[in-house]
Formats: sequence, structure tokens, C-alpha cells
Amino acid sequence: MGWSGSRGRWLALVAALLGWMFDGMEMGLFPLVARSALGELLHADTGEGVVGRWYGVVTAAFLVGAATGGVVFGWLGDRLGRVRAMTLSVLTYSLCSGLSALSSSPWELAGLRFLGALGMGGEWALGVALVMEVWPNAGRAWLAGLIGAFGNLGYTVCGLIAL
Repeated sequence: MGWSGSRGRWLALVAALLGWMFDGMEMGLFPLVARSALGELLHADTGEGVVGRWYGVVTAAFLVGAATGGVVFGWLGDRLGRVRAMTLSVLTYSLCSGLSALSSSPWELAGLRFLGALGMGGEWALGVALVMEVWPNAGRAWLAGLIGAFGNLGYTVCGLIAL
């Protein structure tokens, strides 16, 4: 049946929805733990100003990584195919996000957040592109909105967990 069949369309949509939801959860979780994690990495005697500056550096690294990842993995999607590139983007995102927990310095954390965000940005671009390629024209606008809304659903889930 291939990706153009009904089953392939639904699998692509579910992958994009879950990807965006988990991305939203990850983006909502980091601000909840970042200051205490950076305080530990910088040692307890560091002032809030230093922690705040590093929080800005790590956040900037993440944002630049996400934007860059959309371009890099979009390019890879054209070369390797959307499914293979999306698999690599999710693997990059997952491994680097998990390895962030093992950071021993703020620079390591910023680097791993950047690399993880490369994968996340790739997943954003590839997930939407894949869905748009396999679904009929009539539903594409609605589906694009739904995918984006699932990112906010992830934020909401994170907020509920934090409560």
C-alpha cells in the first residue's frame, strides 16, 4: 500500500502529532528544571546573575539549534527521504536530550541542548512535510493546525505534571 495508502497517512500523522507533543513537553520541562540544574553545574556559591546568564546561553543554543535543524534535516529529507531523515532527527533529539542529564558543565549542557534541538527542528519540518505529502489537499490546512496545536498540548501536559 505504501505511504500514499490510508494506513501510511495515519502513521505519518500520528508520528507528527506525537513528535510535536513530546517536543512541547520537553520545551515546557526545561524551564522548570534549568535554574536548579545550572546552579548545580555552576556550584551552589554562584550568584543568580551567573545562573541567569547561563540560562540565556543555553536557551539561545536551543533556539539556534532548532532553527538550524529544520534546514539541515529538511535538506537531508530531500537527499535520504523524509522517513529516514525523520528517523535520524528523532534519534538525534532523543539521544542528545537524554545525554543532557549527564552534563558536567554549562557548556556541555548548552552543546547538548543545541544538538538535541537540531533533531527537534528537523522533526518539526519533516513531520509536517511528510503529512502534507501523503494527505489529500482538502485536509492539509486543518492537519497543519492540528500538528502545531499538539506542541501546545505538550506544554499543557508538562504544566499539569508540574502541578
